[in-house]
Amino acid sequence: MVEDKEKKAQELYMEFQVIDKHIKQLQQQLELVTSQFMELNATNRTLDEFTKIEVGKEIFVPLSSGIFAKASIKDSSELLVNVGANVAVNKDIPSTKKIIQNQIEEVKKVQKHMVEQLERMTTHAAQLEKQLHDLVSEG
Repeated sequence: MVEDKEKKAQELYMEFQVIDKHIKQLQQQLELVTSQFMELNATNRTLDEFTKIEVGKEIFVPLSSGIFAKASIKDSSELLVNVGANVAVNKDIPSTKKIIQNQIEEVKKVQKHMVEQLERMTTHAAQLEKQLHDLVSEG
């Protein structure tokens, strides 16, 4: 009987450890998705601001993190947009904003799914913890 309880406790503990590891991985992934969501929203706002820039205006263009170059705007109506597989096409700002908005919607769906999954895993982990606690308290 004692051996059965010990075995059951070990099984519950191992299952709890696995779920805990999955929860931590999911939290990290959720942070990345949230960061992507924030970046897309910032891009959307930047496109709104870009429409207000006059032709000929000098701006700073980021080359890398913290590195900028001066550039003059020749045409603020068209952008070069990466559409994947190292292919870039000319798009007007409304079309580009639509692409960004679609990406935002997709990221929101992924984020919602991840939060739901995280909630289920957390609930299951709490149930396992309670079962383990009850099993150990019995003895």
